[in-house]
Amino acid sequence: MKTGHVLNDTNITELRRVPKSTILRKQLIREETRKSTPTVTIYGCQYLVDFDSGYDQRFHRVNKNKECDCGAAYCEAIEIVRQYLQAGGVRAPDPATAFACPICGSKIYRDPIWDSRTSKEPGWRCARGGLGHFLQARSDRIRKQFAEHPWLIPPAPGYPGVRRDEVLTSTECEAIQRKVYLESGYDPTA
Repeated sequence: MKTGHVLNDTNITELRRVPKSTILRKQLIREETRKSTPTVTIYGCQYLVDFDSGYDQRFHRVNKNKECDCGAAYCEAIEIVRQYLQAGGVRAPDPATAFACPICGSKIYRDPIWDSRTSKEPGWRCARGGLGHFLQARSDRIRKQFAEHPWLIPPAPGYPGVRRDEVLTSTECEAIQRKVYLESGYDPTA
């Protein structure tokens, strides 16, 4: 026969004597918690607003374009940052990188839809060329990386590796098969 541990704590034995109805009433009564005023600190080139633990999303990051990372158009954190700056709060520094399109040099705007999950780079759109310039810049960078790193499987000690140009495509394989069939006289359809 298996038995469990028995606790001999006096508080637990006292709770056993209290009727369950009084315990349930005590659990239903909640005290009003005072929400503290949010604090604003500088986080990189953004403002970090801390709402304290009483909110669902405690931290909000507001950038210089008056956009919050929570995605809400009229987030309370944007208004708090505005009040912070009007009261003489320290401004966040400008980003170190210039916001210019690498294709045409015009101003770019942040577009979180095109954020890269693998390289963690932010997405953007050009003021003149729109999304096309972003995609062109990204494809140019991918082509450059392909040229710098031609290995599909890099070489290792005792293994020569596989380069991308060594792998045959399906059309190349079909052409080789057709040539072999013609030379050998084999007809796969017969």
